[in-house]
Amino acid sequence: FHISLGTDILASEENLKIGLHFVADFEANQIILRKFLNQKWCEEECYDCETSQFFQEFRIYIALADGKFHLSINGQALACYNYSIRLSLLTVINITGDLEYIRQMDHRKYFPYIWPPIQILEDRLQFSADVPMPFESGNVMCISAHLEGNENGRFIVHLRNIWDMERQELHLSVRFDTRTVVRTSKTIVEEEHYSFDVEDAGDIEFPFAEFSAPFKLAFGFVENTVKIAKDGVALCQFAFRTPNVLPFVGGLKIFGIDGVQVKVSEIEYTKLDASCTDFENLSR
Repeated sequence: FHISLGTDILASEENLKIGLHFVADFEANQIILRKFLNQKWCEEECYDCETSQFFQEFRIYIALADGKFHLSINGQALACYNYSIRLSLLTVINITGDLEYIRQMDHRKYFPYIWPPIQILEDRLQFSADVPMPFESGNVMCISAHLEGNENGRFIVHLRNIWDMERQELHLSVRFDTRTVVRTSKTIVEEEHYSFDVEDAGDIEFPFAEFSAPFKLAFGFVENTVKIAKDGVALCQFAFRTPNVLPFVGGLKIFGIDGVQVKVSEIEYTKLDASCTDFENLSR
């Protein structure tokens, strides 16, 4: 499998730049690091690695610091690799190859402060996408995915509070058994935990006509509200029930329920005007 950090993947080969290309070579039992600059691969470095560890769940960390990429696998340092491109140009992470699934695509800031401050990976979690800065009005987050498994199951999307991961500022439940899309929050204090607030399921025709068809969801953030669209159609909007909470809303957490598997293939972040005008077009 391959992991690339580069410029726009739609750029022509003439303009494409890849600042880090990570290759897991199972035949050679090695990790290869290289760059793509001036229309050619260069600065290749090879490191011995026990690639059998990739046959079970694993974690790769890439830290950007002091002029170098710092890479580790399952908590063990692998290598440092020099920058050759301005980091601001590296806007795309592309992962390809023989991977069964990706559960976590989290981005964190660790200097001069940690953001988000809490990072966990839960057993039932099928996809996580933490972001390294607070959301603000005009931010749009899109995911492309498809579903597998039980066609009468459910999947849910959480937007959590970064200071309290049990607190769900948005709980979006797509229910194939009842053909409804339910919006609520889990913010009602109940002793040491939280319970769900009133559910809102009205005014949406169930938008998932075919269970297995690929789809794209867009989440547009406006003041203290999130707008939701699917495949080019605006579905609804949800006013956060915690006042002024938008700067403390974390990235997506996605769970499959009752035998549903959510396979995410792409996640994109875009900035529009403060009202997220025509944001639904980004979900086409």
